[in-house]
Parts: sequence; structure tokens; C-alpha cells
Amino acid sequence: MTVLLIANIGNRDMWVDKAAPIPGKVNPQWNKDASRRALGKAIQADWPNCQPHLKLPIIGKAVRYIQQQAGQLDRVVLVSSDQSGQAGVADYHLAQDTCELAPVVERLLIKQYGLPAKAITHQTVMSNPADYGGMQAFFREQLTALRDDYPGATFYLQVSGGTPAMTSMLLTVGVDVLGIDAHPLYVTKREEQPFPLDLGRRLVADSLIETIKANLDIYAYHAAANTVRDNRDLLREFIPADPLLTVLEYAKQRVNFNFKDAGEIAVSAVDLAYGDKLHAIAANVQNPTPTMLLRESISSTQLAYAVGNMFDFVVRVFQFVEGAWRNLALELDVQFEHNGKPNPYGKELAPAWVQKHQSIVERLERDGVRLKKVNRFVLEKLVTVLHEQVEDKRYQGALDVLEKLEAVGDLRNRVVHQYHHITLELLRNTYYPKKKDQKRHPPEDAIDIVDAMKTVWSIAAGRPFKETNPYNVINDLIREILCSPKLSRP
Repeated sequence: MTVLLIANIGNRDMWVDKAAPIPGKVNPQWNKDASRRALGKAIQADWPNCQPHLKLPIIGKAVRYIQQQAGQLDRVVLVSSDQSGQAGVADYHLAQDTCELAPVVERLLIKQYGLPAKAITHQTVMSNPADYGGMQAFFREQLTALRDDYPGATFYLQVSGGTPAMTSMLLTVGVDVLGIDAHPLYVTKREEQPFPLDLGRRLVADSLIETIKANLDIYAYHAAANTVRDNRDLLREFIPADPLLTVLEYAKQRVNFNFKDAGEIAVSAVDLAYGDKLHAIAANVQNPTPTMLLRESISSTQLAYAVGNMFDFVVRVFQFVEGAWRNLALELDVQFEHNGKPNPYGKELAPAWVQKHQSIVERLERDGVRLKKVNRFVLEKLVTVLHEQVEDKRYQGALDVLEKLEAVGDLRNRVVHQYHHITLELLRNTYYPKKKDQKRHPPEDAIDIVDAMKTVWSIAAGRPFKETNPYNVINDLIREILCSPKLSRP
């Protein structure tokens, strides 16, 4: 009978001591954010001197366990990530890819654990390793092929390394595809022996809960909801899984601007456990207004920045700019309609407003502005002309800031048409085009873009921006559910 081990390579799978002959900036012992891509390259470049300083704290324990329990280990499949072929991936996430660590892990398995080189193979995740659906498809393809190549084999699944999506999908897809031939192993740095997951429902639940928490850190509500839904019967033994799923479903709809379905979820849950808290969170988006949508756009932009999704960040800024022009126009009493009825989101100017402001309409038309259909260009020109008639310097301030934000939003075209990579430095340089300003502001000051959005919102809304990001409030509620007394250890 053939015995296989499938193991994800994560950032914790390579231990390097402080004396290793590599630059401190790529050694996790000295720099917790060290690039794993650079670490792997540095070790490979000086393998003879580095090798004595290396350990495999997770995969190594799994290998020893299998060798002791099964008496053999015929093949090891190492799964690493390499997103270098993908557009729009943040530099930090590229740096944390583990593709350069895979050859190092292989050499250590040969040197320290006596495995033959021909027994070890690599599989590389070329897409986003944090994407739940992508990892599900990846492991279904890989594990199905292995099952067909090795019928009746024993498959050990080391489900501790890699991203939460990799861990979850290796576990759930592995059990689904391989059935009784799947033997998941949970390995920690602290314990010498791996835990066979099929012997402990508590440990499985804890692993899933940690996955959910990790999903929260990146606002991956869809992935977290799938984890709860797919494992609801087990999770119910330890946490209030049904209220948890309700809140996650609400967050999933809200983050996608589906306020109708989000509101219905909140209303249906009002009499359930935690329903009152969810309803309070949902109250300010029950009846969306242009000002509310603009505020929500800022929250979404903050999320994109927090998780390093710079492409989505630029798209959200683009969305905000158009919304801001419309909000300013509404603040200046411009009236819109749709199909002959008043509508703040309408694509046509209300005839009564046009009639009342003939001089402005004629001026714009002389300047070549066609007012038949309202778009971002028309909104910008309307606000620019109208603010001249208002003795309020705030509007000029908003126009100045929007001009800078438009430059950031227009980076979207570079990505869409040229597959251009968006970095913090590019965002900083676009928002601060003058060299002297770029010298004063590090790339991380790209977050100033969000502050600028808040400034515009305050002018458009006529009040200071004092909003707490709703998704952080949602995450606090989810963590409260996860920390229910049902989770207490016996």
C-alpha cells in the first residue's frame, strides 16, 4: 500500500536560527515580516552553510509521525504559492509567497529525514492562495488526480501550514475527495506529536474557528460563511454557529453593496440570539441615501487598503469620486430624475431645475457640456459652475481634493487596459505629484487618500466625519460570538 503526505508550505514551516549566515532583514527571527521569497533564495544561495541552522517544525513532525505509524512514506507532495504571474498583487503578498522555500524544504526532507529525492514533488498555487474558491478548485483537481494515480493509498493531509484558505480546502476537499483514505494531521510548534483530526472533534472545531478568525482579519466574509455552513453540525457543539452564520451572511451582502438582502437578513434575525446587536449595526443602511452610500464607499476603501488589495482600493476611490460629485451637486440643490420621477441617482436633470437655471445650462452648453445624460464629467462641470455662486470656501476645498482623488481613481484604467501593477509608492506619487511632497511622505502615507475622502464627505454631508468603520464593528460582534461561553475548555 502506498502512503502519501500532502503538505502546504506556509510562513511558519521554515525555522531559521539567529546565527544563520543570511541577512537579518530576511531572517524571521530578526524580522517578523521578512520576505519568505527572499529567505528561500538566500538559503539556496548558501545552502552548505545555512543547512545546519534550519529546521522543519511542522512538516518534519508530520513526516516522523507517518514513518512511525505507517512504517513507510512513499511520496510527499509540497504545495507552495507563487503569485508573480498575477496582476494587481501587492508587493507584501508577493514577498510572502513560499515558492522559493519549497526547494529548501525538499532538501531538508532528504538530508534530515532520509527521504529519497524522487519521492518528493512540488505543486504550485499560481493564483491567490487566500482565495477560498480558488483553493477549493486547486485541491479538487490535485487530489482527484492523486486519488486516481494511487487507488487505495493512504493520504495524510498536513493541515497546519499555508493560508487559511489552503488549510481549509486541503482539509474539507481532502475528506470529500479521498473519503476514508484521508487522514488529516494537525501539527503545532508546541506539541511534539501531530493530532489525527479524525480522533478529536474539538480540535477540528478549534482549527475551523482559527480559520474563521483569520478570515475576519482580511474581511473575507464569504470564505468564513462557507466554513461555518460546511461544518455547521460540528461547530454547533462548541459555538452559536447559527447566529454566527447569520452575521457572516449579513456582512457578505453588505460588503458587496447589496443593502437590500443585508437588511432583510438583519430584520429576520432581530428576535434571535445577537439579533439586536446585528440590527443596531444595520440601522444606518436600512434606507440608503447618497450620503450613506458615499460613507460606505469610504469604509470599503479602508478595507481594500487594510488587506493590501490595491486594485480594489483604486476602484473604490474611482467609485467615491463619482459619488462625491453627485453628492456635492445635490448639496447645491441640483435635482435629478429617472423615467420622469425625482431620483437622486437619476441620469437626467429635472426639467424644472433646468428651467430655473437657464443661464447656467446655456453657459455649460456653450462650453461644450452636453447635459442630456448626466455622467461624471457633467457632474463635475455642474458643481464647478454652481460653487462659484455660493459664498462658501468649503466647496473650493472639496474641488481641490477631488482633483487629486480623480488622479488616483484614474489609475484604474492602467490596470484594466495595461495590466499595470499598483503599489503604495505609485499611489503616494499620484496623490502627491510634487517631488518635495514625495520626499516628506513615505509610501505608507497613501492612507492619506482615505483622509481626503473623509474631508470631501464632510463637505458633501454638511457635518464632520465621525464614523467608525462598520466592518470593524461587525468583526467585533463575530469575535464576541466566537468567544461564547460554549468555547470554554473543560
